[in-house]
Amino acid sequence: ISAIVRKLPRKLEVLEGENAAFCVEVEDDDMEVHWFKDGLKLHETHQTILKSFGKTHILVFVNVAYQDSGVVTFVTGRSKTSSRLKVKATRHCPPICPVEVKMDVDRPNSALLTWVPAPNSQTSTRSIFVLERQEVGSQEWQKCFTSETATSAEVAGDSVPYEGNYRFRVCCINKYGRSGHVEFPKVIHLGCEVEEGEDAHFSIELSVAMVGTWFLNSAQLQHGGRYSIQQTQTHHSLVIHETHTTDDTAEVTFIANGVRDSAMLRVKPAVVKFIPLSDYISEVVHLQCELSRSKGKVQWFKDGQEVEESDKIKLISEGPYRRLTILCGSAEDSGEYVCQTDADSVFFQLPPVRIVSPSESELEVTHLASERVELGCEISQSDAPVHWYKDGLEVEEGPNLILEVDGARRRLVIPIATVNDTGEYVCDTQDDSVAFLVTITGKKENYLPPVTLTLSRPSAQVKWWLNGREIIENNNIIITKEGLIRRLTIHSPTPGDSGKYTCDAADDKIDFQVKVSEPMLLSNGTRMAVALKEMKGSVKRKKASSDRWSSSMLNLETQESTS
Repeated sequence: ISAIVRKLPRKLEVLEGENAAFCVEVEDDDMEVHWFKDGLKLHETHQTILKSFGKTHILVFVNVAYQDSGVVTFVTGRSKTSSRLKVKATRHCPPICPVEVKMDVDRPNSALLTWVPAPNSQTSTRSIFVLERQEVGSQEWQKCFTSETATSAEVAGDSVPYEGNYRFRVCCINKYGRSGHVEFPKVIHLGCEVEEGEDAHFSIELSVAMVGTWFLNSAQLQHGGRYSIQQTQTHHSLVIHETHTTDDTAEVTFIANGVRDSAMLRVKPAVVKFIPLSDYISEVVHLQCELSRSKGKVQWFKDGQEVEESDKIKLISEGPYRRLTILCGSAEDSGEYVCQTDADSVFFQLPPVRIVSPSESELEVTHLASERVELGCEISQSDAPVHWYKDGLEVEEGPNLILEVDGARRRLVIPIATVNDTGEYVCDTQDDSVAFLVTITGKKENYLPPVTLTLSRPSAQVKWWLNGREIIENNNIIITKEGLIRRLTIHSPTPGDSGKYTCDAADDKIDFQVKVSEPMLLSNGTRMAVALKEMKGSVKRKKASSDRWSSSMLNLETQESTS
């Protein structure tokens, strides 16, 4: 017989920053009890509160974070009860667009762009300003500057791939999303400056199509070798491959009938330098493994060398768990770590595998049933494994669920979605995760306008017929009566519902000719909803009466004959 009177709930969900409370009631006041989380015994700290009040025992996690999710277990004697704690990320809004954007072009071959953060922007969340450029005539925007704090940027001619007219825009992003873009009000012409060995691109757009000629320092250029010359209607382009320092300050000229335009080529000497390792943001790194025996001994190695405990590195043993903690991770801690027993070993790789995109930790996705659903993310290491979960359970591939790997891209594809595919999908690496909140809505119902009639007497009885057979009400066909109104509604019509519908009121009747078209099958396999194609009505008098018939398509009235 269990000694636990009131057990833990099967599952508890709380938001980040909230407190998670668990309460258990046992039979006797003086029973010995223990709390565990993920197999580790809990002790009271400033963030973990353990209290007992007679037969009632309480556990509270204060200010929980996403990584506090796990299984909480209460044990007394041979009885135990467990609950799964799930900490959900707090929903936030994306940032607000920057304001007061300005462009200063009164400087040689460069532009100074300035902006101001929105007055009511959140300051508690780390945000980044992203500046992008677009060549006039192109559809593609290219990122050219990012900063957390700067509200201005100078764009020089040597930062663009080739000479042309450019426009700029700026936006703000954080982990909750991206603001709208704000475009700068002017366009600037920037010259061409490249590094030695790079290709130099020149182009010109004419008002009409005509033949033109390119010159380098007055020497006519021909297509081939280091020079690629192309013309597409009114667009002319020149590419000088593998530029040399001797090309520096060379004048590139284009001449056509009545057209002459020149630009200067600047070539910078190539600089060979070491690329520094990017440091980690100062953070605690935990590497943990679980043993089959609590008293088992392990050794930790980094790149083949045994790791010794120090002020920076802590080696911790708790029950069956062994943990290596780096208190302040940096680039020098990169490498392969091994937790080794006499007969087995576990490998860890630093730096950790991160989700590169999307930058948001949680995304909402909505699709119609039968549509294709594609969830994707990019990770920092192309050969790293990921796991996909739906509502906490790992998914398995099948005919209607495909897991794809394309370099660093990972995709989950549902070729034909159904309402049952609604849920929370998580792409999980060993060190990071991203959640997709997927909602699949049902197909839009096939719709047939209800046939509605108005009688002159509310007590009049009517019968409905289809092709001479009386219609019986069912789940798909509803017959309603509201005062003088008589209505027949078909919720999901099919071509089999076509025919002559008759509403018979003993003294009078009215006929409706209904035609329901076949569904149209498009080339991509999408089926269009069945639609009402034609509905006609006519009245047949049985004998004179004063009943008045009407519908949305008909308005008919009969009157008593007078002699």
